[in-house]
Amino acid sequence: MRWDPVAEPSSAWVAGAEGIVNLAGAPLGGQRWTRGYKSLLLRSRIDSAHTLAVAAAAAHRPPRVMISASGIRFYGVDRGDEVLGESASGVADGFLPTVTRAWEEATSPASAAGIAVCHLRLGLVVSRCGGFLPRLLPMFRVGLGATLGSGSEFWSYVSLADAVRAIRFLMARPGAEGPYNIAVPNPIRSRAFTHALASAIGKQALLRVPTGALRVAMGQVAPEVLGSLRVVPTRLTEAGFESWHPDIASVLDDALHH
Repeated sequence: MRWDPVAEPSSAWVAGAEGIVNLAGAPLGGQRWTRGYKSLLLRSRIDSAHTLAVAAAAAHRPPRVMISASGIRFYGVDRGDEVLGESASGVADGFLPTVTRAWEEATSPASAAGIAVCHLRLGLVVSRCGGFLPRLLPMFRVGLGATLGSGSEFWSYVSLADAVRAIRFLMARPGAEGPYNIAVPNPIRSRAFTHALASAIGKQALLRVPTGALRVAMGQVAPEVLGSLRVVPTRLTEAGFESWHPDIASVLDDALHH
């Protein structure tokens, strides 16, 4: 069934559904963040989440649960070495933190109707089919892999398989509600990620691209997506979820070979 995120919500979209999984939103990478594209990044997330929440709330038999994408930038642009579980406060210190906060708030019509809403605070999803990894691989495969920024920033990541498994786990778990960090239990620094990726494809990564150069090349997106966030999946782990790929070696093996 086709639906329009800016159309008048229709309960027919979700009629008979046990749950909703909303992952809609314009991609963060691939182009510079002009004023128009930043507006698209914001509206594509808020409009889809709010429209589905209103449709779910209006349904004669509403879904039991709504699982809606969010992101770890809820916690801010850069929190250094601070360990961030779901109880950590959000910091609206940049564009993406502002977007993420509004994204979560957009589902409030579903919560008000008694529907359990889970917010997926997703880390970097590692897959050769999309996201940031396909943009890195060509350079790494010709021996030009480089550490981005200082190399000391924590990167919180997750395999595509575990991200999907976490969604299915939350969909089936009674009482699941609120924010859930979707990331490996032990984030690593960006330099370690770089060297692990190079090693996984039999190369070395001896170069480093300074933060200043990244700002010139990428524009406003650079500090927003490369700042240090040491996010851990506290609530997911406490609920009994077990990762198939809990470390960088297994995450990269899954992404590159499966």
